[in-house]
Amino acid sequence: MVLLDNARIYRYDPKIRRFARHRSLLIDDGRIVALDAQSSGTRVDLNGATVVPAFADCHVHLAQTGYTTGAHSLGAVDTHEAFAAAIGRVPREFDIVYAGGYDDARWVDGRLADAAPLERSHPDAIALLVRVDGHSSIVNRRTLAWLDLPAQTTGIELGDDGVPTGRLTQDANWQAQMRFWERMPPAALRAGERRAAQLAQSRGIVHLHAQLLGRDYNGYAADVEFLRSLPIEVYPKICEPDASIAHALGLPFIGGDVFLDGSIGSCTAAISQPYLRDRGSGSLRYGDEEVIAYLEGAERLGISAGVHAIGDVAIDQFVRAARRVLGDRPSPRGTHHFIEHFEMPHAEHIKACARMQLHLSMQPQFQSTWGGEGGMYDERLGVQRRRAMNPLREVVHAGALVCGGSDAPVCALDALAGMHAACTAQEPEFCLDPHEALALYTVNAAAFARASDRIGNIEPGLNADLAVLDRDPLDGATFAQCRALQTITKKGLAAGEALASDF
Repeated sequence: MVLLDNARIYRYDPKIRRFARHRSLLIDDGRIVALDAQSSGTRVDLNGATVVPAFADCHVHLAQTGYTTGAHSLGAVDTHEAFAAAIGRVPREFDIVYAGGYDDARWVDGRLADAAPLERSHPDAIALLVRVDGHSSIVNRRTLAWLDLPAQTTGIELGDDGVPTGRLTQDANWQAQMRFWERMPPAALRAGERRAAQLAQSRGIVHLHAQLLGRDYNGYAADVEFLRSLPIEVYPKICEPDASIAHALGLPFIGGDVFLDGSIGSCTAAISQPYLRDRGSGSLRYGDEEVIAYLEGAERLGISAGVHAIGDVAIDQFVRAARRVLGDRPSPRGTHHFIEHFEMPHAEHIKACARMQLHLSMQPQFQSTWGGEGGMYDERLGVQRRRAMNPLREVVHAGALVCGGSDAPVCALDALAGMHAACTAQEPEFCLDPHEALALYTVNAAAFARASDRIGNIEPGLNADLAVLDRDPLDGATFAQCRALQTITKKGLAAGEALASDF
């Protein structure tokens, strides 16, 4: 047994909805035995460090996060000129050129990304550049010919001359991305997933909800088997509107990125009032009856079904479908269907989600990245709508269960950054306090995963999944000031070297 002593150890108390402080923690064989134990076990002096439940990230694209690093990342560019130079450095691997993360809404020169740099640097390559939100991409003429998309495919942008510009949205974008990931060798995808898992561990994250898209059944089965071999705990979410796939694989969830709409950055999220500058209103990907059938099928099997819904029109569609299937009440099977993102809800949507016990997976870093005066949300939607977005505090206080995520690689795979954003980056009336923010990435995430009996808190009998921090975000420090010194899992020491000599 190991006694972690001289520490600030935080256990969530559901009666007061706060984290209570303890001084020591006894662990045996990867399980928590007792709090405030005195003398049992090998004593490890933590010198006043802070111990909290290990973090979860409830929305991650693992392979993409691990692969789009280094020369494959366009996240640092801030002008069209820098964009063009970075594209010239993207390596050609597996006979393709692939990079992601550009965010032209934040470029200081006001220009937009286009296909011209691809045509100059990689005219003969199969090449794809994916926007930071994943909901639009850019290809060259060679790639358009290779894709050979039917003319009726939605999302092929045409110029004034009727010729494709190379910018893809909606179905054209998704088909292009799926074709590229299918072309990559499985070993490259697995390497990306391992890198992402290692990054998560280094930041105190032990539980990841991984979105899986664009495979057949055998491909999904292989993905699930591999993810279970990683040293962290991964919850696969197959993003298909067919609960029988999850049921056959023994998974309690289906969906996540079952796209009802797109994104605000790509102007494809479905909203009731148009985007500024004549950019349209986005669109829904499925009809109402298709969404109802998806939920009905999941409910029959006891599978929790989720969707991607950002705009108010998409959120309304899912809420209406849930009312139809559940009768405006919680599921008698306890399925807790869920919505990913939930950025532009109306007050009635929030009340309905709380009433039906729908779970909400939200990304506080979206607001810290694109919100605020003069940000992308302002430019796309205007000040009034931007100020009403991502109402975290309102949702939490309405009684809905909310968990936190990053949508990595859209935002950094960094739970501490997410918690900091939840406390500081919202409109003041939407800010959470530190206890509420920590709950999003620990106890709430465990409930979302249907795993509260194993993880998410520091209680006797639960797994010893812990994050050791250098500062205390519940007493004086901000989450942004904190660093994960060590990540401990039920299997032992998982990341970092700070305490290695003590175990």
